[in-house]
Amino acid sequence: MVARVFPGLFVHPMKSIVLALAICFAPLATPAADDTLAAAARKIFEEKQECVLWVTGVAKTTFSAEGSGDSPVNVPDQETKIEALGTIIDASGLVVTSLSQVDPARTFSGRMIRGVRMDASSALKEVKVTLADGTEIPAVLVMKDTDLDLAFIRIKLDSKEARDVTIKSVDLKNSAAGKMLDSTITVTRMDEVLNRVAAVNIGEINMITRKPRVFIRAGGGVGGCPTFLADGKLLGITTARLVRNRNPVAVILPASDVLEIAEQAKAAKVVEPAAEAPVKE
Repeated sequence: MVARVFPGLFVHPMKSIVLALAICFAPLATPAADDTLAAAARKIFEEKQECVLWVTGVAKTTFSAEGSGDSPVNVPDQETKIEALGTIIDASGLVVTSLSQVDPARTFSGRMIRGVRMDASSALKEVKVTLADGTEIPAVLVMKDTDLDLAFIRIKLDSKEARDVTIKSVDLKNSAAGKMLDSTITVTRMDEVLNRVAAVNIGEINMITRKPRVFIRAGGGVGGCPTFLADGKLLGITTARLVRNRNPVAVILPASDVLEIAEQAKAAKVVEPAAEAPVKE
């Protein structure tokens, strides 16, 4: 005797009961897993949302032609208002962000204009950070790493704007490597249109490459923002992988790599851009 379960499919009666039970109860495992991940995301969001902030400033970009002092190409200096997300990584007010978000020269350098390869450099001034409560505090660029697309900015905690401000930071040492298909939780912020409120993205690791160094791709990663694993360990900070003549690709740089450069940034001497002389009339 056989029993028909689906059109065209015949199985033994006892097997049909087992199959029916499996079909009925298999989906019950998914909501539990989803609830666990959601709970982990809420916990990380509540604990780390104040560690993510907006960095603003003005970048003055100067252009030159590589290898040519008398090039016919003449591109005037440009001033660009920049806005980028960053993560506080130390109680001293050290913030890390993606260099390509605060340095327009990264986009222009290496471009060919009228057959001449252009070079560009940017100086960042009027730097400020906007905390979770909307407080704006002066800051300064202290170090950048072009290879890893990292920029380190220090909040001026001795400024009057920083009085009575409590700084919360992400611990770069409390990290883990992560594996393929691990769930990830990224803490970020919306822009001014949505009042710069904190937000969270849930994704999973979908790529790990180890050449020329470790770079990770995961859904929901945002430039300058921290991405965590479900157990609360920091996976890394999203930056950009830039290769000449190729479009930049967003990648997560492991927290251990960020920590190595951050230790140097802590000791870096700050050289602020010189103020421009007033124009004489």
